[in-house]
Amino acid sequence: MTTTENGYEAQRKAAAINLILGQIGLSDGKATEWWNYQSYPELGGRTPTQAWLDGDEEAVRSLVDEWYADSQAAVDQYRSDPAFMEMLRRKVKP
Repeated sequence: MTTTENGYEAQRKAAAINLILGQIGLSDGKATEWWNYQSYPELGGRTPTQAWLDGDEEAVRSLVDEWYADSQAAVDQYRSDPAFMEMLRRKVKP
């Protein structure tokens, strides 16, 4: 595989992570902030961009996967709470 092909693959993976970040609820601006301005112990104190550029794509993906799983668990918990669901129904009805 050539360097260019590797670059395309890295871009594809980064785009997939951005999609997951959107599903978690980060807007484009917040996703940019996440990539560039927040460091994480799981990434050795680096930002996701720093870890990605260091070739540590798997660690970045693991961090996002864990965050996604935690978000999904919270959704599932609220979904099974009848009082919370009723409160949401009242708020969305005109």
